[in-house]
Amino acid sequence: MTQYTEAEMRAAVEAASDWGTYVMVHAYTPRSIERAIRAGVRCIEHGHLADDATAALMAENGTWWSLQPFLADEDASPLSDPNAQGKYELVTAGTDRAYELARRHDVKLAWGSDILFDAAVAARQGRLLAKMTRWFTPLEVLTMATSTNAALLAPSSERNPYRQLGVVEPGALADLLLVDGDPSVNLEVLADPDRNLITVIKDGVVYHDRTT
Repeated sequence: MTQYTEAEMRAAVEAASDWGTYVMVHAYTPRSIERAIRAGVRCIEHGHLADDATAALMAENGTWWSLQPFLADEDASPLSDPNAQGKYELVTAGTDRAYELARRHDVKLAWGSDILFDAAVAARQGRLLAKMTRWFTPLEVLTMATSTNAALLAPSSERNPYRQLGVVEPGALADLLLVDGDPSVNLEVLADPDRNLITVIKDGVVYHDRTT
């Protein structure tokens, strides 16, 4: 279903702009995505059921697409409600086409997830990132998850709490990972963080270190 009217979303976009930031929406269907774009939304979360015309519209308007590799595999989320399970299966069936459309139309593509606040589910994020090699090279995936994502966060302007993000240079946030392996060649090393993440540094502080 499509939940908000264009006027309601436009009001939210205007309020966010007054506050110095922008709006992202959760949307799956062409109708809901197109309405959000007309209202001035800057980023579509999910969007797995987008069609060719919708992807072209995102590209034309410079709208970001935060798309996730939801697949009918071992990491799929089983749902007790048959209706919800049926909708989830529609989403996973649309994933391959969504990534193909994003590449065909050169949509500004981000990588992200809204499962950060469930510890059990968040443990799968390395595997989700590694699955992106189904459509992109490992280096393309790493770039998307770092510097490209930083470009999506930057338009929050004065509300941006991150300083310089997505780069390794003086003055930037020192969020760094030391990995046992070469993820630019084999992204599967990030699918098993307990085994392959040697050191975790956040904002210059070492939180995990297996080198000592």
